[in-house]
Amino acid sequence: MAPTLVKVFLGLALALSATSAVSAESHTVKFDNQCGKGTPTLIIGGKVVSTGDPFTSNGAISGGIAYLQTGGCGFNGEDCTLMEMTLGNPTCPGCGSSTDISLITPHAFNVESSFSYYGGCDGQGTTCDSESCDTAFHQPNDNQVQVQCEEDNVNLLITFCGSSGSSPASSSVATSQAAATATSSHVAPSSSSPAATTEASAASSSVASSSVASSSVVSSTASAPSASATVNRQTCKAKRAAKAARDSLDELTARSDREARELYGLHERRHRATARAHRRSH
Repeated sequence: MAPTLVKVFLGLALALSATSAVSAESHTVKFDNQCGKGTPTLIIGGKVVSTGDPFTSNGAISGGIAYLQTGGCGFNGEDCTLMEMTLGNPTCPGCGSSTDISLITPHAFNVESSFSYYGGCDGQGTTCDSESCDTAFHQPNDNQVQVQCEEDNVNLLITFCGSSGSSPASSSVATSQAAATATSSHVAPSSSSPAATTEASAASSSVASSSVASSSVVSSTASAPSASATVNRQTCKAKRAAKAARDSLDELTARSDREARELYGLHERRHRATARAHRRSH
């Protein structure tokens, strides 16, 4: 009986140990912004998880994207240099971490960007310093630009306007200094596409114009009581126009959010597909 109990306890201990090992997986993404402007942005699962501070995950990071928001970037990094990353402990050959830089439309070069692994595969990474760099995706089949790492709990250092070869400790100091310099020029990421933003602005202008029209009508009512019936009709029309403009603005905002989520999903699916293709080719 005793040997059986010992085996049971040993089995439970091994199971708990395996569970702890799996749950202990974590990855840290750090930024080093040497540009003196802009806001580093890290998005995972369609949510902004960092705007410059180090981010540590509890488990793998799947389909993450990062970029330097300099004022003209869309929510998913449109019109800017994009980093794509999947950080995970390998469970088979070629199933570990993969990171790349993308300039595939609608993305475009905006600042020099680089990345390197640390805490495993130290120093492995790449830099894109121009719109014609050959270290970034320009076409969906440029799989050779992906940088793989097959070590557990690997971390990532992303650098803007400089090399990612510096240590994370010194990078943190540089990032803090750059953040202090860039505070006044901080621009929050926008989830709206340029076209939707233009339409939304037009709708907002319509709301403002309708409000002015409504105010003018009220003033006319005070000065000309005999024309109250006409004024009331004009007021109703102005209110209806204002409501229609607000409804249009709400619809544009909702549509922009949907487009942002769809584009993020497209990024994630493409990154996974290219990672699989890269593993098959090796």
